[in-house]
Amino acid sequence: MADLIDTGVSAPPGALSTSEHSIRTSPSGKAPPGLRMVRSWIDKRFFAIAATPAIVLVTLVTLIPLIVGIYLSFTNYQPISPSFKFAGLVNYRQLYHDGNTHAAIKNSLIFAGAGIVVELFFGLCIALLLARRMRGMSILRTIYVLPLMVAGVASAVTWRALLNTSNGWVNYFLGLVGLGQPNWLASTSTAMPSVILADAWGGVPIIAIVLLAGLLSLPKEPVDAARMDGASEFAILRFITLPGIRPVLAFAVLFRLVDLFRQFALFSIVTGGGPGLATNVLNFYVYQTTFVFGELGYGAALAIALVVLMAIPLLIIFKLASRGR
Repeated sequence: MADLIDTGVSAPPGALSTSEHSIRTSPSGKAPPGLRMVRSWIDKRFFAIAATPAIVLVTLVTLIPLIVGIYLSFTNYQPISPSFKFAGLVNYRQLYHDGNTHAAIKNSLIFAGAGIVVELFFGLCIALLLARRMRGMSILRTIYVLPLMVAGVASAVTWRALLNTSNGWVNYFLGLVGLGQPNWLASTSTAMPSVILADAWGGVPIIAIVLLAGLLSLPKEPVDAARMDGASEFAILRFITLPGIRPVLAFAVLFRLVDLFRQFALFSIVTGGGPGLATNVLNFYVYQTTFVFGELGYGAALAIALVVLMAIPLLIIFKLASRGR
């Protein structure tokens, strides 16, 4: 640069002086150490930084309703009353002595427990079938996931029509073969099994698809070695396949248990919580108490009880799955 000035030649536009160049770059031509440290810190924590806005948003959306619900559970708030007061543990004492709540908790446990057993058994069987490498299996897998595309309300309306006592298809075909025609939705002995069956129609494909992904990811070498040693298919399933997909099994059970406890459309459309209290699960009872009877304070207490009821089996399953690793 000095030579250019001495000879009377002007520097080209945008050219940097020696002092400016030394400030922007290091002697080796690389970025200054401070800038390199910042870049390294960002590179190491890029995914955490990128996910932070979403984590904050989800946390706020989850925590704010939970905090408001906990606060309302300690009040006597009702929409028809312009003011409400802090009621302490009155709602929780009412919950403890409320027979309808006890029946709802019992029904929720029966529905979730029986539902997850049925769905897990048939889902595992179908996943094992779909995992076989046969001609046309990809088409069968595609057809099998069709129930997942049906909306919950549409499924509930369909099952209510199918199980109708007078003109439902189920009783029609039972009558053709000379079998009895139960009053599926109006009998206390068949209403809950009917709802479990209707939910399994959409729940079994979910578990089957999740387990199928786990089965297809297993290595083939242990299975081939066991077969060469003369192991039976049941022994391979028990000692190789099931332990190999244990985390996937735990995830499928946790995922479906949450959905079972949160099921609403079937009870609202198919049975309406009846007959009597036979299918009045806790989630549906929360809706009735809060929006039908207008007792938001007591409804909030029931919602907190539902969260606790869901958390207990989920924590147990998560603990057992973690211990088995």
